[in-house]
Amino acid sequence: MRNQIHGVKNQTHCNQANNGVSQIRFVFLALAFLSLPFSSVAQTLTGNIIDDATNQPLPFVNVFISNTTKGTQTDVKGNFTLRVQTSGYVKVVASMVGFKSFEQEVVLRPDETRRFSIRLQPDTRFLAEVKVAGKRDKQWKRLYKDFQREFLGRTKNARNCEIKDPYFIDLSRKKQVLHATSSRPFEIHNKSLGYDIEYQLEQFNSTTTSYEFSGKLLYREMTAKNEGQQKEWELARNDAYRGSIYHFLRAVAHKKSQSEGFRVYLDTDTTTQRISRNRYFRNNRLLEINPDTLAYTDVALQRVILPNRKYEIHYLHRRDPQSWYFDLNREVTWLTIKGAAFAFSYDGIPENSYQIATSGSMSKKRIADLLPNDYQPNDSLSSAPLEQAGLIPNFQKQEKFLLQLSQSHFALGDTLRYQVEVIDATSHQFVPQTIVYLAIRNENKVVWQQPLWIENGRLSGHWVVPDSLQGGTYQLIAYNNWARHFDERFWGRTSFQVIDASVLSAQNDSTNVAFFPESGHLIAELPNRVGVRSFTKSDAPVAVDGWVLNATNDTLMAFKTNAEGYGNFFIMPPSTQPLRAKLSNGNDVILPIIRPKGYVINVDVLRDTATVIIKIYNNLSAQEWKPMRLLIHLRGQIVYEAIATPKGNLTTARIAKEDLEGTGVMQVTLLDALNNPIASRAFYHLSDDDDVSFHSQLFESELSACCFATTTNLARTLDALLLTHDVRPYSSSDATVLEYESGLTVRGMIKQPNGRPVANSPVIGLIQSDSTALHFQASTDVEGNFASTPMLFFGDTNITIQTQNDKIKNASIALDTRWTPIIPQWFWHPVQHLSSSKRDSLAQVSRLRHAVSTTTQTSKVSKDFRRPYPKADSTLVIDKSDHAFPLLRLLGEFHGQIKPKTDGVYWIEQGEKVSTRKAFLSIDGLPTSWESLQALSGQEIDAIDIIRHFQASNEPATQGMLNVVLKPNSQFWTEQNLKRFNVNGLIK
Repeated sequence: MRNQIHGVKNQTHCNQANNGVSQIRFVFLALAFLSLPFSSVAQTLTGNIIDDATNQPLPFVNVFISNTTKGTQTDVKGNFTLRVQTSGYVKVVASMVGFKSFEQEVVLRPDETRRFSIRLQPDTRFLAEVKVAGKRDKQWKRLYKDFQREFLGRTKNARNCEIKDPYFIDLSRKKQVLHATSSRPFEIHNKSLGYDIEYQLEQFNSTTTSYEFSGKLLYREMTAKNEGQQKEWELARNDAYRGSIYHFLRAVAHKKSQSEGFRVYLDTDTTTQRISRNRYFRNNRLLEINPDTLAYTDVALQRVILPNRKYEIHYLHRRDPQSWYFDLNREVTWLTIKGAAFAFSYDGIPENSYQIATSGSMSKKRIADLLPNDYQPNDSLSSAPLEQAGLIPNFQKQEKFLLQLSQSHFALGDTLRYQVEVIDATSHQFVPQTIVYLAIRNENKVVWQQPLWIENGRLSGHWVVPDSLQGGTYQLIAYNNWARHFDERFWGRTSFQVIDASVLSAQNDSTNVAFFPESGHLIAELPNRVGVRSFTKSDAPVAVDGWVLNATNDTLMAFKTNAEGYGNFFIMPPSTQPLRAKLSNGNDVILPIIRPKGYVINVDVLRDTATVIIKIYNNLSAQEWKPMRLLIHLRGQIVYEAIATPKGNLTTARIAKEDLEGTGVMQVTLLDALNNPIASRAFYHLSDDDDVSFHSQLFESELSACCFATTTNLARTLDALLLTHDVRPYSSSDATVLEYESGLTVRGMIKQPNGRPVANSPVIGLIQSDSTALHFQASTDVEGNFASTPMLFFGDTNITIQTQNDKIKNASIALDTRWTPIIPQWFWHPVQHLSSSKRDSLAQVSRLRHAVSTTTQTSKVSKDFRRPYPKADSTLVIDKSDHAFPLLRLLGEFHGQIKPKTDGVYWIEQGEKVSTRKAFLSIDGLPTSWESLQALSGQEIDAIDIIRHFQASNEPATQGMLNVVLKPNSQFWTEQNLKRFNVNGLIK
C-alpha cells in the first residue's frame, strides 16, 4: 500500500507518427484501498486521541476516511466514533493543526467495530511556518498563480475554486521546477461542485511539461442556499464524474462500459509503449474489445483485474477541444498498464495507481474536477449526451497558416522567399505533418500553385518572380484540404507587390471605405458603436472624413479616420431607414442594414486597466426579456460564462481581467436559450499569468484582411483593428466532407481508341523520383476514371500508368497533374506602404531584367527518366544501319561483357567465365521479361545501356542491369496500354 492519497503526474510528449499530437501523461495516485460493494451493513471506527507530549486528551481532532466525505471530530475527552458503510481497505487519518498527522491503512469487514488508540506528536515546523505566513512578497504571489493553475486546473470548475489561507503554502522554483509544501492543511472552496475540501499537501512539483502532487483529502458537502443550487451541484458533479477514470473503471466492474458510453480499443503494436496514431481514427489498426469481458473478477478479494495492454478509450457522450482525430470529435484517452495486471475495487478505486498512466481527455482532471471516492452518480443522468465541456456551442477544430515573406515589394526576376507555419488554431501547437497548398494570384488569375509537404509545422521555400509577370498586387495564399471546411478569408494570406513600369505610371488613389458595427449589426434606437476602415485601392491606408446622412439627407453626425486608416463613432439610428456616408471627396458609401429590434454589445477594455466592462443594450419590451448566456471564449475554449437576464434596457457586466486566463483575441458572445448567437464582439487580452509576448502574426491570423503595423499605443491599435475586421469564427456545422490529406492522389482517365471509356479495368502505376519508388493499383469506374491511394513523392517525378486489359490496345491514358484541389478566391488584403524612391528603384530593375529576358533564351534541362541511374558502364547507340537487326544481334556488340542465353542475359566475369546471376532487364527503366525484350528490333531502339553495379530492390537474385532505351516516337508502350508522364511532386 502506498501512503499517497491523491497525486497526479503528467509528461508532455510528441508522437512521431502521422498525427504527432502532443499528449499529456498522468498517473493518478488516488487512494489505494480495496472496496466491497456498497452495503447497508455499517462499520464503526471508535477510539481516543491524546497528546504524545503531555498525555492529555486532544479535542476537535479531525478523524476521517481519506478522499471521502466520511469524517468526524473528537470530543472534549478526545474520544471519537465514526460510522461508515463500506468494506475493504481504507486509510484512517487523524489530523490537527500543530501536530503531525496520523494515518493507518486498515481492512474493514462487514458489521465490524474497529478501535484505535492514537497519540499525536507535536509538529515543530508549525511555529516557524506561522512566523513567515504573513511575509509573502511579489515573487511568492507570482509563484502562487502558477501553483493555482497547475493544482486546481484550467477548467470551468477551477475558475470557481478558491484556496482559503494560501499563505501557509511554501513555494519555490529551482531549475525550472515549481515546488510547494505545507505543514498544515488548507481549505479549498469548490463552488462549482459544492464541496469544502480540507487538503493536506505532502508534495507538489511542476515543470512546463510535467507535474505531480500528493496529499490527503476530506470532502465536506456545502449547504445549498435553495433547491435550485442543490440541483445545479448535482448536475455539475455528474458532469465531472462522467468520462473520468473512476467512471470508466466502475463501468467495467459492473459490466456496463458500453451502455455508459465507452468504446475501448487495443493497440496491436506491442513492441513499444509509445502511442503512435494516424490523424484519422479509421486509418489506425486497432482492435475493438469489450473490457467488461476482458476484465476478470477476484471474488475472494472483491476486486476487478485488467490485464496489461495499451487501451484506447473513447467516451462518446462528450467532445474534447483537443480533437484528437479529424473524423472522431469525442473524448479520447490512452490507458497504459505497467506490470502484469491492474487491480481496482468495484467502486473504481485503483489498488496501486502507479500501475497506470493515462494521456488524453481523462488526464485533464485536477483537484477542481475530482470527486470523493464515495460519490455515487445519479443513474437517471448517466446516459444522456453532455454539452461540449468547456467549448463554445458547435466548436470545430481549425488550423492556422502563418506566412512570412522576405519583403513585401519585388522587381521582376527577384526571388520571393517565404516561410509557412501550420499550427493548431486552439492550442497554437505546431501541426506535425500536413500537405499545404500554396497559390500566388492577382485579382484576375492564379499564376502559380504548388503542394508542400510540411513536417514539424514549418517549411521555408522560394519562388522566382518571372520576368514576364505583369506588375501589380499579388497574394500568397496557404491552405490545406481541412481548411476548405471553413471561411476562406481566414486561410493564410499575405499581399505583396511586383513593381514594373506599368505600376509606376498607373497609381489609382480611389478610396475604399467600410463600416463595421461593434455587435455585427445596427439596431434602431440604440447606441451603436461603428468602426470605420479607409484604404486606397492600391491598399495603402488613408485618412478620410465624412458625414452620416439619413434617407432625407439630414446630417446625423460626422466621422473621420486617422493616418492608419481606422476610426469609430457612436450613432443611434432613429429608425430602420437606410443610412449612407457622404465622404469629403464626394463619394457615397451605404452603411449596413438597420434591424428594428435586438441587442447591442459595447465592450470597453481601455478605460479600466483591471476590468473588462461589457454593456448590453436592448430595445425590447419587458415581456420579451429572457435569460441569455454571456460567454467569453479564447479560440473556442470558454474562459468566462454567466447568465445575463435583462432587468431594463441596459445590463452591465464588470469582469476582472485577472479572472480571464490566457492571452490572445477573446470573443464576447451573447447566446439565446437555443445557443443561437445574438451579438458578438472581440477584444485582446494579455494575461499577467502567461509568459507570452504579443505575436503580431498570431493576432493577424484571428482577423480577416489584417496587416499589423508597429505602433506606440498597442492596446488602442489592437482595439481599433478588432473593431474594423471580421474575427475568425470557431463554430460551424460538422466538418466531415473533406478529409485531411496524407499524400497526393494520382487521378486520370483511360479511353479506347474510339473514345469510349475503358470501364472496370485494373490499373497499375509506378512513381519514380530521386528519392521515391512507389507502386499502386487501382481500377477504372464506368466512366474510365481511376484514382490511387494518397502517396508521398517529391520534386521532379515520372509516373507510369498501365491498364491491364488484354482486349484493348492503344488505349488513350490521360493524367490529371494538377494536385491543387481548387482555385482560391481573391479577397482584399492590405499591403505594406512603399516609398516613391524605392518604387522607382524597383521599377528600373524590372525594366533592365525584362529587356534582357526578351533577348536571352534559356533552356530547361529535363531529367531522362528512361535511365534511372547516374551513368552506364557501356552504351550502344543504335544508328540507321542497325535498324534491321533484332535485339539478339545488337547484344552481340557487348562481346566479352554479357552472354545472352535462353532464359536471360548473364555477365561475363574475368577469364571468360559466365556468372550464375542474371542481369535485371528493363525497357526505358521499367522492369520487363526476357521474352518481351527479344521482340524488339533496332528500328524501335535508341540505345542499349549495361550497368554492372546496380541492384533492383524487388529482384535480389539479379545482378546489374540491361536497359533498352526506346526512341521517343516508338509505339511500343502505346500498344502495351502504357504511358509515362513527367510531373512535379511535393516540395519539402
